[in-house]
Amino acid sequence: MSLHAHVVVRRGALLVDVDLTVADGEVLAVLGPNGAGKSTVLRVLAGLLPPDGGRVTVGADVWDDDTHHLPAHERPLGMVFQDHLLFPHLSVRDNVAFGLRTRGVRRAPARATAEGWLGRVGLA
Repeated sequence: MSLHAHVVVRRGALLVDVDLTVADGEVLAVLGPNGAGKSTVLRVLAGLLPPDGGRVTVGADVWDDDTHHLPAHERPLGMVFQDHLLFPHLSVRDNVAFGLRTRGVRRAPARATAEGWLGRVGLA
């Protein structure tokens, strides 16, 4: 599924105005200096922060626009924060597999998928 997002968020002096397009199967890295709005954009995509403007679509589904905000718990997307919010009793692989497991994927396939993603980002 492709992602198309025009995210506008205003917080005091901060104005985030970002256009993103991610094709099916692509991986996106959001880079920038501190305070540039990276976490803000990710929070909007995850549904944790409603945007002040713009539109977020995944495939044919509208997640955010001027009249609609799909809540975080209804989005098939997970976000790992940069804080220490991983499960300390789980391995890195099992932390990555956690989202799949909560969606009913059996342990072995979830772990295999997690291993693949960890390999793609050089953490396997």
